[in-house]
Amino acid sequence: MKTFTNTKTTTLWLLATISFSLLSVKWMFAPAAWVAPAFLILLMKEHKPWKSLLAGLSVLYVSSLIGGYQVIPFPTLVFVVVALIGAMKHMIPFFLFRLLSKKATGWYATLLFPCLYVAYDYLNGFDGAGTWGSMGYTQVNNDALMQLTAVTGLWGITFLVTWASALLAAGYSNGFSFSSIKNPAIVCSSVFVVILIGGSIRINSLWQEEATTVRVAGITGQNLELLQSTYEAVFGSRLDVDLSKLTQTSPALQELNKGLVKFIENPTDPIFAASHLQMEAFQDSMLSVAKKEAVAGAKIVSFSEGLLFTTKATEDKLIAKARKVAMENQFYLLLTMASVIPGEVTMGSKYLENKALFIGPDGQVLNTFFKNKPVPLVEPSIQGDGKIPVINTEFGRIAISICYDADFPYLMRQAGQQGADIVLLPSGDWKEIAPYHAWMAKVRAIENGFSLLRPVSNATSIASDYYGKVVGSNDFSSAGEHVMVSHLATKGIATVYSKMGDWLAWGCLVGLVAFLGDFLLISLTSNSASIFPGK
Repeated sequence: MKTFTNTKTTTLWLLATISFSLLSVKWMFAPAAWVAPAFLILLMKEHKPWKSLLAGLSVLYVSSLIGGYQVIPFPTLVFVVVALIGAMKHMIPFFLFRLLSKKATGWYATLLFPCLYVAYDYLNGFDGAGTWGSMGYTQVNNDALMQLTAVTGLWGITFLVTWASALLAAGYSNGFSFSSIKNPAIVCSSVFVVILIGGSIRINSLWQEEATTVRVAGITGQNLELLQSTYEAVFGSRLDVDLSKLTQTSPALQELNKGLVKFIENPTDPIFAASHLQMEAFQDSMLSVAKKEAVAGAKIVSFSEGLLFTTKATEDKLIAKARKVAMENQFYLLLTMASVIPGEVTMGSKYLENKALFIGPDGQVLNTFFKNKPVPLVEPSIQGDGKIPVINTEFGRIAISICYDADFPYLMRQAGQQGADIVLLPSGDWKEIAPYHAWMAKVRAIENGFSLLRPVSNATSIASDYYGKVVGSNDFSSAGEHVMVSHLATKGIATVYSKMGDWLAWGCLVGLVAFLGDFLLISLTSNSASIFPGK
């Protein structure tokens, strides 16, 4: 194929593919984000528009397959289809830029690509995948830079990264003639330096008042023994497998789930008597750990996502036990449950309630929260009402959400708008996305000015302050009880983002409309050369 016959295009294709692969949550190599878009822009400039579409799509698809392998918990056939759909969507800002940049003149033309990419990133954040894979997350460990999200949301980081990459592409396209990009390069560099200085000042302890804190504990666990029990009940033999090494994509886990499916369809079947005993014993053991942490001084305790498996017929008994433990030991308990709704398990059926009950020191259930964003295609749970509750306590205003919900900034901004001081975010990950998914959740804390407690089964639990600083963590692979203890501020801080929301994203959308008008005018009246020359 002529598209890939010369050394230059082959080199650009390899550089782009490697760079985008390194942005996977498996590696999240931050420097690659600043150059990956530039390599793809330059590759597409080497071809006429429709061939450039194929070249660009091949980069994004291959890098998605490499970066998404074992990260996306789907069967292989579903994975390759989902990766293709994702690559096609990701191609949108690059292809639009390929078409529009032909008439882009003046230094302001370097703003076209970041505006396109931010608009895409923002709008894409409303679909089933949320902000998963957003360019902005690649810089999550640059604490000073990430403070920008308190003003602009995640979109400010995305804008800065893609602006720098567009400048790099423009400079290369013009033979690295600095005069062609002098003004925008100076502006971009100045903005970057100001952001780093401002962020450094913001997180410097010299400028921070001493906060009143509360002791919190996140408790995680793994109840895969229940799968062993239900499998043995159904098939009459125990599946010999190392439960500690199972991941979302393990064939052995899929096999074990066959027994669980039968349990879900008819949990009252006498063959599951031992499974019910095992389930209750695990519940009691976890409540015992919660009591232990309360006795040690924890005032707020949260289990990880769906930690306690139960059925609709038996959940009241579990809730009564939890209420008693909370009341007798005077602490707030976030009881997380995966409650089975009996019935036939079919494709698309919803047979679980993934929920969290916030129980007060008086034993009262203060709130019952259902996960708002069940993971598409893999999580058969009832969807919540789209609201983030915030409850007044003597330890601040406590908000509740669950795992994947935090990948949707518009959802978590509700907590910021309501002045939440601490967010309890029970979660469940797998080792291929640890600790990166936890770090992604830190961004919501910075954006909205709240502290975060995120206990996670099977991966990395974290507690962070409202600057995104991790003040507590626990690796699920470590030996012993999976308990993370930390101290979180009982008062959050106000942020521009929590008040003004996605103003930068909307600004990029408005900027695109203005650019399109200018593009039409230039097309009709001018033959000026673009600063992004191409075929």
